[in-house]
Amino acid sequence: MSRLFVVTALLLLPSVMVAQVAHLKVKQDGSFVSISEPTGPNSNFTLNVAQNTTNSGSAANIDYRAISFASDFSSLTITEIIGPIPAADLTGNSIQNLGVSFSTADLAAGSIDLSCTIVFNPFSETCGAAPAGTISLSFTETDTASTRVMVLAEETTVGNLTMRIHQRSDNSSAKATGTVFGTTVIGGDAQVGINHSSTQEAIRSQ
Repeated sequence: MSRLFVVTALLLLPSVMVAQVAHLKVKQDGSFVSISEPTGPNSNFTLNVAQNTTNSGSAANIDYRAISFASDFSSLTITEIIGPIPAADLTGNSIQNLGVSFSTADLAAGSIDLSCTIVFNPFSETCGAAPAGTISLSFTETDTASTRVMVLAEETTVGNLTMRIHQRSDNSSAKATGTVFGTTVIGGDAQVGINHSSTQEAIRSQ
């Protein structure tokens, strides 16, 4: 599936996913995992889970986004799950072996938890909470490739979601195994690493 087509389709939907307004900002220090891969010919997902630092101690946050087109491209379903989760959902003493054990029941109040199906012609939109489920993944560092991010400042807007990232991190390639909401992952484009006083901000507006 063409990523350019996906982005173009989303940007042409000014009223997509207006059912929820949220503004979340977290400071990320410590381990993180990420993976991006297709789940079918017309669908894919991205997942990032990172350790946070807060005034009350350690925590973690999840950023899961998925898109799925109908086989005839007559409709599109977008799922977004972004927010704080218990620190225990991201486990491991080093980036050599990290694990994610997440349930949608773990999301904190005020998180972005949304799934919208958009029918293109005639246009209609139906939104609600994202389907309940779990993510269970194990990440093993392969160190095939490594990257040091000295300073990254990035803002992206797709539809009604704006993501702002300021990142300093050490990243390494990884292999991931397990399931994401019932779908077995094949390893995909996976990474593990360490954030250094990075921040992530998610803004959903009408």
